[in-house]
Amino acid sequence: MNYQIIAISTGKIDEVPYGQDKAMSSAIMKKPIQQSMFLSKTGFVEDEQQYHSHGGPDKAVCIFSKHNYHMWQADIDPMPEYAMFGENLTIEKIDESDLYFGNQYQLGEAIIEVSEIREPCWKIQSLYGVKDLVKRMSQTGKTGCYMRVIQEGHVKPDDHMKLVKEAEPATRLSIADINDVFYVDRKNIVKLEYALRNPYITDERRQTLEKRLAKAKK
Repeated sequence: MNYQIIAISTGKIDEVPYGQDKAMSSAIMKKPIQQSMFLSKTGFVEDEQQYHSHGGPDKAVCIFSKHNYHMWQADIDPMPEYAMFGENLTIEKIDESDLYFGNQYQLGEAIIEVSEIREPCWKIQSLYGVKDLVKRMSQTGKTGCYMRVIQEGHVKPDDHMKLVKEAEPATRLSIADINDVFYVDRKNIVKLEYALRNPYITDERRQTLEKRLAKAKK
């Protein structure tokens, strides 16, 4: 399956206005690449992250579906055409329920793999002035996700994303599944135990879910 990419975007850390009277450092204001760019294990070479929690090998590439932009039409005007939530890949349409941990996709010369949920950041909420943005995005599960880089390589502005390997059915777990158990059905022991059997979730996520499971069993 091929997914059309609206924009492949990168950004540098800069002072960004948050609210009416303050600015903070962020790399959320990303712009589409204009030429081939190398994608390494830690992300696009010209992309930066302000915080450790926003990057690293398990969060090398952030993706988001442009189809989900419509959820914010009543709140955000004008509506950005790409990288609305600081994502690297603005995909025309892809659903979190189809993004299974361990799914691998060809992106130019590179291969990327679904690795982690995207936890909405308060800075996005402040940037757009939507007071309940984080809560609404979390509750709907329309968060986008992160990818790790399995194979490094160059990526061109007009490349598509192609599914080349599906996660094993026996332990198949989607971004939507983790969003549900992380944000909504937080004490569901069955869902937590199933999620912990997945071999592709990050060590950090595994530790969080293990703590959640221990509390749920008390």
